[in-house]
Amino acid sequence: MSYLLRISTMGLLVAACTEVPALQDEGGDADAAWTDPVKPTLEANRLLGGREDFGHVLALGVVNDAYLLVGDDATERHLMVLDIESGEVVSRFGGHGDGPYEFRQPFRITPDPLHPDTWWVYDFATWNWTPVSMREGPTDWTIGERYSFNGAPIAPETPMWAGEGVAVVHGMFSEFSVARVSFDSDRRHVSDWSKVDYPQPFTREDMPQETGLRFLNRSYVAMRPSGGRFALAYQFDNWIEVRDGGGAVVRKVRGPREARTSYRLDESGRFHWEDDNESGYLAAYGTEGGFYLLWKGSADGPVTTIHQFDWSGNFVREFGVDHSLLSFAVSSTGDRLWGFLRQGLPYPAIGEWVLP
Repeated sequence: MSYLLRISTMGLLVAACTEVPALQDEGGDADAAWTDPVKPTLEANRLLGGREDFGHVLALGVVNDAYLLVGDDATERHLMVLDIESGEVVSRFGGHGDGPYEFRQPFRITPDPLHPDTWWVYDFATWNWTPVSMREGPTDWTIGERYSFNGAPIAPETPMWAGEGVAVVHGMFSEFSVARVSFDSDRRHVSDWSKVDYPQPFTREDMPQETGLRFLNRSYVAMRPSGGRFALAYQFDNWIEVRDGGGAVVRKVRGPREARTSYRLDESGRFHWEDDNESGYLAAYGTEGGFYLLWKGSADGPVTTIHQFDWSGNFVREFGVDHSLLSFAVSSTGDRLWGFLRQGLPYPAIGEWVLP
C-alpha cells in the first residue's frame, strides 16, 4: 500500500494595509495566501563575468560592496573574486581536492562577524569549514586552517562562527534544524555538540521515513554580517524562523505565499516527490538591514521571486527578477542584487539588478 500525502501551508496574514499584509507568529488568524502575479518584476541591469568564468555557482558573498566572493563547484579553482565595477574576475584560488587549502564543493559562504574581510567557506562534500581573508586587495587572499565537522550529526549545511572553536550550525538533521558544536584543539573533529530544540514543520506523523523527513524539513540560512541574528527559511513550507546568535528562536512567522508539498512512500517504503510538488524557499541572504529569501512556488516555473524581511521578522516587500536564480547576494545598502544565471543565456553569468 502506498503512502500519499499533500500538505498545504497557509500564510498567517493580517490585512494591516492594502499593499503589505502584516505577518504574525504561529497562532495568528489565518487569511488567504497571496496568489496574484509577482510585482514588480525587475530587469537585469547587466551581466557580469566572461564566457568561461563560471560553471555552477553555489554561493555568493558581497565583500565591501566592491567585490563578489564566488563559490563554484564546476571550475578548476573553486573560489573567485569578481570586481563589481568592471564585471571581471580578478582572482582565483582554492584548488580542487581533499587536501589543505583545497575544496570540492564550496556550498556555503558566510561572513565572520568579528573580521569584515574574512569569510567562512563550507565544503559540503568534505564537511570541512575554512576561513578565507582578503589582505591587501582583491587579488591577495589567504586560506586559513580548516575545521572538520567529523563527529557532527548528519548532515551539517551552514556553519556560523560563534567564537574560537565554537560554531552554530544549521543542517538536514533529524528532528531539529540547528545545533551548537565545539571542535577539538586540532580542529579535525567535533568534540561536543548539542541540538537546539524547536519544532520543525514536518513530524514523523507526516513522514515516518528518515530520509524523507530530513528532506521535508530542509531549510536555508540568512546571517546578519555582524552576528547576533540569523533566519531559517524552509524549502517545503512558508515557515520562517528568526534566531539569535546562539540559535534560540526569537520569532516565527510565515511568508506571504503558500507552499504545496506533495510526496509519497512507495510499497517498499522509499520516499518520492510527486510531479505536482511545489516548493517554498530555495536560497537566503542576509544584510545588516534584513534578510532576503528566494521563493520557488510552482514546480515547473522559474525561480524569480524574492521576499524581503527585517530582522524582527516583519515582511517588507516582494519583488521578482527577470531570470531564474540559483544563488544570490544583496549589497549592504540593499540597492543592488546579484544572482547566478544558467537558463536562457549563451553561457553562465552573474546578473545584477538595481533594487528600488
